[in-house]
Amino acid sequence: MMTDLSSSLATIEKALERLGRRVLLESLQGGVPAEAVRSSLSTVDLPSSPELETLYGWKNGTSTASVAAVDDIHLFPGFYLLSLEDALANYRAFANDARWTVGWLPLFANGGGDFYVLDLSQAATGPVRHFRIEESEHPIEFGSLDALTETLAAAFNRGIFFVDPSGYLEMDDLVFAGVAAELNPDIAWWRD
Repeated sequence: MMTDLSSSLATIEKALERLGRRVLLESLQGGVPAEAVRSSLSTVDLPSSPELETLYGWKNGTSTASVAAVDDIHLFPGFYLLSLEDALANYRAFANDARWTVGWLPLFANGGGDFYVLDLSQAATGPVRHFRIEESEHPIEFGSLDALTETLAAAFNRGIFFVDPSGYLEMDDLVFAGVAAELNPDIAWWRD
């Protein structure tokens, strides 16, 4: 079990409760056993990792079945957690896309074709890239899934993520970039 990742996920969940993100919290699906993660990933020849098993052991994504607006289920501003099944469906859908690389497992989606992907193309504990459907370059934004969740947890704790008067989960982009740079000093995206 990844203690740092588990701790970050617990911090994020508590922050979402504190912010009154009821629809999201009710839409998060129960976790799945590590063996189910390994078995599912093997269907597309992807390796599992303790990080993935911890993430999907915590929650198996977000149910979108009875959600009126995708904004209601954002785990962090702009993105919701894909279920393992949805992650694999999106992986298969993009397999032949010239902008995609074999081994990029989408974990978080914005509902419009953008994803945060765990890059498993070279190692099971790869970096996290931001795949933007309209772009040809997809930069590394975090060195690992653990680094991503640690950064998100810090943003929640520091009040950088907040609920606006319309009830949407928002953030101060510039302040978030500063925190991301502080916590991920080795990532060029945050230095440029």
